[in-house]
Amino acid sequence: MKRIVTLIAGALALAATPAAAEKLKPDVAEAKAIELKNIVSGKAKIDPAKAYIYIKSPQNRAQGIFLKTPSPEEIANYETKWREEFAEAKADYPKDLKRYEVAKQAGRPPKEKPVEPTEESFAIDPIDLRMIVSFGPQFVFDKTEAPEKSFSYLIEVEPGEYTYLGPIMYLPGTPVFGTCFCMGSVKFQAKAGQITSLGDFLSQGWADREALEMATIEREMLADRPAKPTDWSVPESLAQYPNAKAELRAAGKRNNFLRALVGRLPPVPGVLGYDRDVPIDLVGLSGTVEVETPAATQPAEPVAAPPAPTPAPVQ
Repeated sequence: MKRIVTLIAGALALAATPAAAEKLKPDVAEAKAIELKNIVSGKAKIDPAKAYIYIKSPQNRAQGIFLKTPSPEEIANYETKWREEFAEAKADYPKDLKRYEVAKQAGRPPKEKPVEPTEESFAIDPIDLRMIVSFGPQFVFDKTEAPEKSFSYLIEVEPGEYTYLGPIMYLPGTPVFGTCFCMGSVKFQAKAGQITSLGDFLSQGWADREALEMATIEREMLADRPAKPTDWSVPESLAQYPNAKAELRAAGKRNNFLRALVGRLPPVPGVLGYDRDVPIDLVGLSGTVEVETPAATQPAEPVAAPPAPTPAPVQ
């Protein structure tokens, strides 16, 4: 009887735990690949509460990484995790130091003496590692055969802002392959209940040789080809669902936390430019400058032309 009372008391205590003490959402960005065959069979469906990113790759399979911009809840969870691990490191320090001193007295000290962790020096893995959304080369949504051979991908994600990190192959614990667009890329909003189409943009067919030369040091290997417009359309199998072209904006520099080869996306007309190594948001410069006119009761004076807007680095 006493055991039953104890169990009931424990259950009531758990039920009374404030909601604020619970994690508001998972620690990592949620994403999964959708395949056309599963939509047709009913195993998968388009969820109006989720967002979807569509990618088309001409001729070959593709792979890449997007980074979700963390929400306030995700940042709060990350800060909670930091505090938990910092507390553990502080608690472990006296034991680690004692083991070091014992080993030193025995004539076989470890190479490095433990250092007491402080809030300024302690760090955990960057939050970007929790925000990775990858696609390809497996789990193709659909493919078409020659002569217009292509592979497409559809990713179910949480609504939010996503930055294209580059054509990177990443599996935790394995070497990273590909190039990180750490020095400049694009970002876009993926809205709930909508398929946001990147079309074949990531294949960079829109970039001519001159644009490609601004994003690589291996210029001798570049093909001398003209640029062609991006195909933003979605296939007929997805046309019945709400869909829209991705509204791209420039994305600024970021840390190479995956330790991949560093590069950048070629300049995108009307979206992304560069001032040497500084990414410039061309969308933000496209607006007109309004000039305040003198009041009607004041004498009219010549109005100087407004200065041209100064490009600002992308954040």
